[in-house]
Amino acid sequence: MADNTTVLQAPPSSLSVLTRGLRGILPVIGKQGRLTMDTKLPTRSVELTVEVDPERLGEYCDAIGVGNAGEVPVMYLYVLSFPLIMDLFLADDFPAAAVGSVHVENTITRLRRVVPGEKLTLRTSVGNLREHRKGMLIDFTTEFTDASGASVASEVSTMMIQQRTSLSDEPSGPTPKEARPGAPDALLKADGGLIRRYASVSGDRNPIHMSPLGGKAFGFPSSIAHGAWTAAAMLGVVEGEIPDAVVHHVRFGRPVILPAKVGLYVTRQGHTEVVAKDLKKGFPHVTATLTAL
Repeated sequence: MADNTTVLQAPPSSLSVLTRGLRGILPVIGKQGRLTMDTKLPTRSVELTVEVDPERLGEYCDAIGVGNAGEVPVMYLYVLSFPLIMDLFLADDFPAAAVGSVHVENTITRLRRVVPGEKLTLRTSVGNLREHRKGMLIDFTTEFTDASGASVASEVSTMMIQQRTSLSDEPSGPTPKEARPGAPDALLKADGGLIRRYASVSGDRNPIHMSPLGGKAFGFPSSIAHGAWTAAAMLGVVEGEIPDAVVHHVRFGRPVILPAKVGLYVTRQGHTEVVAKDLKKGFPHVTATLTAL
């Protein structure tokens, strides 16, 4: 539980986020060392009041390929929280570098729909440090309240700092067999231009998304799509079906290498599951589960 709050007057700029992120990995001035279960995370929160800008929302809907129907898509709540997550992650008192971390899961619990022009107060804190076979997991939790102070939603972004842990030598279990999947319910296409448009409206200008050279610098064959773009765009296949009050849980798998065409597969069994899969080998890029409250 955070014991103090920093109130921001405006979200940090994309340039500030990029500069602070890269600074965190530089020798000498960068953040050093491994995380352990005894590592102390910041015991504070960051707060920001925003108005949902209809123009920016329209650009976002265009970038993810869904209709601008006078309401806020569920994944836009993550976009609103992103600057606060980065403000905590890139602060001098945060013990790990943001660059190189992996967004592994995201959970949004929406109590009601949000509309353009609405004013929301966001408060983000960090906690729940724990081990994983591939690194240390950390939760960034954002609470959303409206102008009356009523709770609207909460959002948990789970990040992994890649390193060895006490679980690293444990068996990983059988590797899922790769095979060409059946015919998809829909196709999702992306190229560099579209993803750069999403980067502009979302504020996430990580170099791995911005150019093939940026992707190659971090070990990918080309630039990659934002996991949050895929998670948002794939919901177009169930547009109009998402309940007002819903839990939207996302697991991120292998990245989408650009340019790309992936298959969307939908199942409805009490809840709705949408999986974005590779069309040749069938492995999941993103798995989303929508459960009505």
